[in-house]
Amino acid sequence: MSAISDLPQLSSDQAWAQLEASPAAMLVCASSRQAGAYQRHYGQWQLARGRRVWATPAILSFEALLRQWYQLAEAQLRFGKPLPRLLSTAQSALLWRQCVEHSALPLLRGDEAAQLAAQAWQLAQEYRLTLPFAAQGHADIENFNRWAQRYRQQLTRLQAVDEAMLDALLLERAQAGELQLPAQCILAGFAELTPRLRQWRQTLAAQGVALAQLQLAPRQAQLQVEAAVDEEQELRAAAIWLREQAQHQPQAQLAVIVPDLSARRAQLQRVFDEQLCPVQDAPGTHAQPRPYNLSLGQPLSAYGLVQTALRLLQLAAGGLEAGALSALLTSAYWGSTADAESRAALDAELRRQGWLHIEAADWARLAPAPLQGYAQAAATLRAARRLPAGEWSERFAQLLQACAWPGPRALDSEEYQLLQRWRELLLEFSALDPVLGRVDLASALAQLRELAGREVFQPQSPASRLQVLGVLEAQGLSFDAVRVLSLDDEHWPAPARPHPFIPHALQRAGGLPHASAARELAYAQAQLVDWCRSAEVLVLSYAQRSEGREQAPSPLLLSWLDQVQPARSAALPPAWLASQASAQSESLDDSHAPPPGAQAVLRGGARVLGDQARCPFRAYAVHRLGAKPLETPAYGLQAYDRGELVHRVLERLWRQWRDQAGLLASDESQCRAMIFQAVDQELAQLAQRAPQRLGSGLRQLEAQRLQALITQWLAVERARAPFRVLRIEDQAVTDEAEVEPVREFAGLKLRLRPDRIDATPEGGRIVLDYKTGAARKPPWRDGRPEDPQLLLYALLEPQVQALGFARLNVEALGFEGLAADESQPGFAAYEEDAGTQEAESWSALLGRWRGELETLAEEIRRGWAAVQPKHPRVSCRDCGLHALCRIRDVVSLDEGEEVAE
Repeated sequence: MSAISDLPQLSSDQAWAQLEASPAAMLVCASSRQAGAYQRHYGQWQLARGRRVWATPAILSFEALLRQWYQLAEAQLRFGKPLPRLLSTAQSALLWRQCVEHSALPLLRGDEAAQLAAQAWQLAQEYRLTLPFAAQGHADIENFNRWAQRYRQQLTRLQAVDEAMLDALLLERAQAGELQLPAQCILAGFAELTPRLRQWRQTLAAQGVALAQLQLAPRQAQLQVEAAVDEEQELRAAAIWLREQAQHQPQAQLAVIVPDLSARRAQLQRVFDEQLCPVQDAPGTHAQPRPYNLSLGQPLSAYGLVQTALRLLQLAAGGLEAGALSALLTSAYWGSTADAESRAALDAELRRQGWLHIEAADWARLAPAPLQGYAQAAATLRAARRLPAGEWSERFAQLLQACAWPGPRALDSEEYQLLQRWRELLLEFSALDPVLGRVDLASALAQLRELAGREVFQPQSPASRLQVLGVLEAQGLSFDAVRVLSLDDEHWPAPARPHPFIPHALQRAGGLPHASAARELAYAQAQLVDWCRSAEVLVLSYAQRSEGREQAPSPLLLSWLDQVQPARSAALPPAWLASQASAQSESLDDSHAPPPGAQAVLRGGARVLGDQARCPFRAYAVHRLGAKPLETPAYGLQAYDRGELVHRVLERLWRQWRDQAGLLASDESQCRAMIFQAVDQELAQLAQRAPQRLGSGLRQLEAQRLQALITQWLAVERARAPFRVLRIEDQAVTDEAEVEPVREFAGLKLRLRPDRIDATPEGGRIVLDYKTGAARKPPWRDGRPEDPQLLLYALLEPQVQALGFARLNVEALGFEGLAADESQPGFAAYEEDAGTQEAESWSALLGRWRGELETLAEEIRRGWAAVQPKHPRVSCRDCGLHALCRIRDVVSLDEGEEVAE
């Protein structure tokens, strides 16, 4: 590392005075963040002197200075020999990716290789490393040499340079006296001089530029070391410290420095919001600016407004996966208020149909009328052929406008900035024409998505005296109080991370960042000294445990380990506790809902009684309020698909046979043909209803499965005592009079559809319920039956002599049921079943069932809707209403934990 301590030292007052006195003076900073901080310091200095208006001083980062000189030089040479074109960051990144892809190497992560190659190129330019590198048999370095050679060739073809090469170009101009240089250059925040900066220093001095260094007054920090139990406590203690410091020192400049900020950003923001943003925004209002500034932004594509734009474009271009499509349909960032309900209904319907991926053509076919305008705009975009990036940019903007993006409501400050940044991104995309050329829609959209993913966006916010920074962002800045986190032996010093495309020996010799453990140690030591000199109060902290691993303090804290204090934190912020203490509690007994109307027909049929048995709240929410969770699409046929297929195939067959005699009259070949036809017809209808769930291969396999299962089942039906089928799904098979579908039971009006009712030659009836899934506890053995349909149908049908489940499962094929006597093969006489053998007679058993079901019906009539699951872990497992009943607030549903039942 090369220091600049030999330059003349200027205090901040001296530097500000020289900037004010000479328009030709300039303050050059190591980063744009430092430049912004020194601009504010200069303004405060002017205000302290009573000024209200002043000329903006030349305070800018070194990179910004290079771009400024390039623009000036370009303007001066407008009518002479032009300078090479300067590629933007996006153009350079695209060119690197093209060079990597041109090599035709089998790379698993080509984008990552292109980014690493661009980094290696930039390091080579900054540290003046000679290319090609000596590979010495290292494949990665050899590949980079080939990519770099092609990259240079492409730059020559384009007559361009990238930003990494810009300083060398301008350096030649400066050495030739062709640049308008400042009379004085004050350097600020440079901890070391890289080879390119050393060359610039020599050139500026040779051209007569007066050089100096801004030296802030050193401070002697009051140092304290804290140890937290884990990373969560360390963050919470830091947030509490920042809040308390801000309250005690209203004008102080405060900072929290986090070495691994990118990895902990989400967790940090959550904890700091709890402590520093205690007032929650009311629903429907815009977010308030945070009182602290978080230096690290997120990719532009991570924000909802931009995600919606990209998804709209992707839907038009080639379709979306189920999760992305659902997020798009429910997004508030497009469409109108009037079509929001149509979009939500479409999302629910697509989920119900099981769409895992929707193509653009499917979207045009399935979109309801309010969304057809958007579908037509998508078709127009899709009709375009290969176009340059500029034309694609215009068409993308037109599609988004047709989709009413970014939505009907007014944007808040952050959203407005996102909108502006998106428009700038489209302009950057348009500028890719020289590199990208004419491409198709998919390629254009892929490049736009890559730009949005690489662009880090941080909303501008009012100047804040509370800063949360990474180590590099804090470099060269001073604060009144600083707290540094993650100073454990794993994070500080950081482990060496030499670049894979540059020879390691060359990196160590040149002192490149992260080249060796010695380099990281020297950097960490220098940073620790800098922190001690840049604040009045300095708190260093580390976590003793991370993800179950024990951690030790950094070796650099060895001198202060005898004064380590435990980190202080609290479970809840004071504002939350104060709000709780001042709140007036109001209790409401919500165990009863309004009872159903006397003439109301309850939805769900017999299931309303079963759900009342499982949990009264579930019965009320599902069958009275109509609440149900959104379905999750999945590959292939689901259990309910297979169950419905079995029901429909058997219904077709029995409507032809009508009775067992018809079945027995069909020989093997006739029966096989009838089964084949019924199965084929039902699969065809399913394929029409849900083509995305039943491809040709799966349809063939499902046909084979169904044919085999139905064939095996009909063998069971042949072995029964004689019977005829009266009704299927409560529709008559014979000439028997139709039955009113709405039946009354114990004061409730229910729409009932028993799967099947057979009749014996003696006039008795048998109630059957098809089951294709795993066997469950039969309702006649349950005092509060969760599957009461058989019992209910037995009570409402005359002369019922047997009831049971027809189990069509390869592992359990046959009947499971009860009969009044032993005359029905496959049905056990009620005296033989452990759950019913104590009944005095069949009539007494029916009376017992009536009492059980009337108890449930009485609860429904009274509006009993308490959150009381019968067996919490079992009853709630597949409920999907946990967000409504909030059962998890009072009962654990996790495996391995005690459950109060």
